[in-house]
Amino acid sequence: MSKRVLLISYYFAPQNTIGAIRPTKMAKYLERMGYEVTVICGGGLGDKVDPTLQKDLEKLHDVHLIREWNPLRERALKNAQAQKAAAVQADKPAGDRQDATAEKRAGGLIGRLKSVLGKVIENNLYLYLAWLSDRDFCRKAICEVRKLDQTYDCVLSSYSTISTHEIGYYAKKSGKARKWIADFRDEVNMAFAWQAGRQRRYIRMVRENADLITAVSYGVLDMMDMAKDGRVLTNGFDREDLPQTDVVRDEKKLRIVYCGYISEGRKNAPHRDLSPLMKMIRQLIDEGMISQEEVQLVYAGSQSALFEQVAAASGLEACVEDHGMVSRRESIGLQLSADILLMASWHMTGRKGILTGKLFEYMMMNKPVVCCMSGDLTGSDVKGVLDKTGIGFCYEQAGGQADADALKAFVQEIIQRKEAQIQRLQADAELEKSQAQIRE
Repeated sequence: MSKRVLLISYYFAPQNTIGAIRPTKMAKYLERMGYEVTVICGGGLGDKVDPTLQKDLEKLHDVHLIREWNPLRERALKNAQAQKAAAVQADKPAGDRQDATAEKRAGGLIGRLKSVLGKVIENNLYLYLAWLSDRDFCRKAICEVRKLDQTYDCVLSSYSTISTHEIGYYAKKSGKARKWIADFRDEVNMAFAWQAGRQRRYIRMVRENADLITAVSYGVLDMMDMAKDGRVLTNGFDREDLPQTDVVRDEKKLRIVYCGYISEGRKNAPHRDLSPLMKMIRQLIDEGMISQEEVQLVYAGSQSALFEQVAAASGLEACVEDHGMVSRRESIGLQLSADILLMASWHMTGRKGILTGKLFEYMMMNKPVVCCMSGDLTGSDVKGVLDKTGIGFCYEQAGGQADADALKAFVQEIIQRKEAQIQRLQADAELEKSQAQIRE
């Protein structure tokens, strides 16, 4: 008898977004385990394709792509075009750039006020359009579920967006699936204050009707008052994603690599604070342990300006190597070139227990990991994982000076190992040169 799973996720391969990884890998390995997997997914924003996830998609046999009404997709494409235009503008002579800057400032105070007000309106309009787009995805996906001509042993819906669990609930209620697993990559967070009641009803609907609730961490379950009802299914990594070729890098540089968001832009989402490591590097430079020219701060993601601001606050703007938005394959290549893989999260009252997918992706790189953990609580889950595996160090803001001293010692040890490695490379090069001269 066949084992059939219906998987619902707005984010899915080949979308070049972190949210597509978890559901895509679930589908991939469920099929490897002998399940027949049917996927209903959305189109995502923009047109950038992740080549690594594209290969996973090619191995899946029944994927239904829903193209919802989504004006934000058009906006994302225009933003991508604007970024390309900005890159071209950056290559123009200084005089041309100054003329463009002067034109931008011509509006004066009134222009700036309009800009600020316009930004507030734009942000709220963006959230509202995202909500309407998700409603359309929900309607069209439910219609797609109705068209399916078979019954599934289980429907697995992966949050976010809001609609995914509503579709999963419909699949079970309508008899298309016998069981319903509701999976959470993030905690539920609706965009507007007037949706607070709807958010409570949504969480209650999931709690009361799902046969199994899973989440990436206990912290996510706890934030939704589901700690007693749910089970933890952490993110993971897939070694098949690693490139088959060697990664080229400058062995004489200390490369600190950060890939992803700094600020998520979601309501009540804390800011990822990278400054503890930046300040520590600045301190070690001032103490003469390493020169500024030997440090590279490598960034890949959509928030290059924010990353550069954090680096500049510690006087390290000249060390930044910015790659902007890249494919996941390119991101993995940058991670493999690192001496330190940097991540950041938060552990605080009301928001604790976060275990990001980036942590598990970093695990397969075999590189030291440093996590900067903001918040008023110690004992984060990330710290527990790093301590248990021995792959890195987690600095917790709540740990105070003791954690700052431990972070400094950890980075010093990496620098010392780096210097020893450089000396070995130089010795090997000199030995090879001497042997060549002898052969001649």
